[in-house]
Amino acid sequence: METGKEQFTIEAAVHGKPTQLQVVSDETTDGITFYKCSSGSKEITELRYEEGYWKQIWGDLPDEEVKGIGAVIDSWQEKNKITS
Repeated sequence: METGKEQFTIEAAVHGKPTQLQVVSDETTDGITFYKCSSGSKEITELRYEEGYWKQIWGDLPDEEVKGIGAVIDSWQEKNKITS
């Protein structure tokens, strides 16, 4: 049974243009969370938060856009945090 996957939509700059991105979280086999970011049917990038900053593990976005997308993901997660 899969657990922990999230799907959500954000808006962030991609190649200098505001773009709606569908984000799906997933995990590597050793449990590290990463995020697949797509626009429509096209996958744009895969990111993960590691060692205090956002890293692109797949894609060709400039570092500033990777940081921007990561910041929007962080903001979405903080806003939608489930508390018990």
